Amino acid sequence: MSHPIQFQNGGPLHSYQRKTVLLDRDKTLNPDPGYINDPNLMELLPGVVPGLQKLQSAGFQFIVLTNQSGVSRGLISPEQLYAVNRRLLELLQRDYIRIERIYFCPHVDDDGCACRKPAPGLVDAAVADFQLQPALTWIIGDRFRDLACASHLGIPGILVGNEEGEPAGWGDRAPGNLKFQESGLNEAADRILEVEFDL
Repeated sequence: MSHPIQFQNGGPLHSYQRKTVLLDRDKTLNPDPGYINDPNLMELLPGVVPGLQKLQSAGFQFIVLTNQSGVSRGLISPEQLYAVNRRLLELLQRDYIRIERIYFCPHVDDDGCACRKPAPGLVDAAVADFQLQPALTWIIGDRFRDLACASHLGIPGILVGNEEGEPAGWGDRAPGNLKFQESGLNEAADRILEVEFDL
């Protein structure tokens, strides 16, 4: 069964055609101890704040795209997911980092939806809503599927962390848009700035 893509932190879409970084959530912005259902368990990974600050200062905006199958599995209620995401926004706002929107897919693979990464639904929704230009956009995540969802648009991707490796069946199928692999978000930010500004 398929449901509409859901989002959080909506508002007036006033930042068209800006440089953009599409971000995975778990293991990219925050540790993932399992299905996070308590806002008090949300914390930021080292390097996230300085990395995002550098990119924001360089004119980038941020949009989060995240698979959250815990909702369909009954492990997280929609209300808990909203509270956890709100906590993430609050932690970043302490350092004046703004996330324009969080798009999330609540489904499992067997639901056959168009939004669970590596399907392109989350990316396509963000591109349509914000009129994103692929040439001005990057995508960062800790799994191949986090990048593959944007490969049809040619959006360059950076793989971060990934200590546990890829799920079965993904190890030999790196997406065509994978450009770099970095240890974390701060290093990924440096790489983007190096490419964008030839630093």
